[in-house]
Amino acid sequence: MRYQQIIFDVDDTIIDFAATEDFALHSLFNAHHWPLSPELQRQYHSYNQGLWRRLEQGEITYEELSEMIFHDFIKKNLGLEIDGMKAMVEYHSYFGEVHQLLPGVEDTLKFAKKQGYKLTILSNGEKFMQNHRLELAGVKKYFDLIVTSEEAHYSKPNPHAFDYFFSRTEIGPTETVFFGDGLQSDILGAEKYGFDSIWYNHRHRKNTLHLHPKFVVETYPELVKLMQNDFQKKY
Repeated sequence: MRYQQIIFDVDDTIIDFAATEDFALHSLFNAHHWPLSPELQRQYHSYNQGLWRRLEQGEITYEELSEMIFHDFIKKNLGLEIDGMKAMVEYHSYFGEVHQLLPGVEDTLKFAKKQGYKLTILSNGEKFMQNHRLELAGVKKYFDLIVTSEEAHYSKPNPHAFDYFFSRTEIGPTETVFFGDGLQSDILGAEKYGFDSIWYNHRHRKNTLHLHPKFVVETYPELVKLMQNDFQKKY
């Protein structure tokens, strides 16, 4: 078998992050009677992605990100002074109510387990929240190891996040492949660490970072085909 272990990302790889974010954002704004237009939601999405990129690049900490996200955004766009950390905690409380799997996830995990792969997770997120969402989605049982950036004290693509991950598993990088949607975090992280990756490009994005994933797929059935062929062909 070409690989013994497959590492999965969580948000927008296993669980539909767009659906989760949409529900949580509307719930937060509705609870506080803040107006939320489609344009303001687009601005928030862009702003949020920018902060996560800064986190991944080591420019800010997760605590700083958590404080800034809603404090700065609400102040700039609605002119209100709020407790940013309190708003973030409330926002996250809504996450557990949405755990919509992306199409084909569970069937693929079942197939991979039957094929003998060790399935693991490395996610930029909080330990309780990611475990809770995977449990509610009914797929936590397929994973032998779940590691988050909160535990590692580093976020992907920082090599220290991968150091921590591989210290928790007996299978090394040369026998491992990373499956994730994030160019900046997942694919760059694996490339910097020197092991193979599969870019799950279901959002049809451009490879703006000019990275070199071993394979690119747009659907989970394509990942199953790769496994059926022992990762010998591109699809």
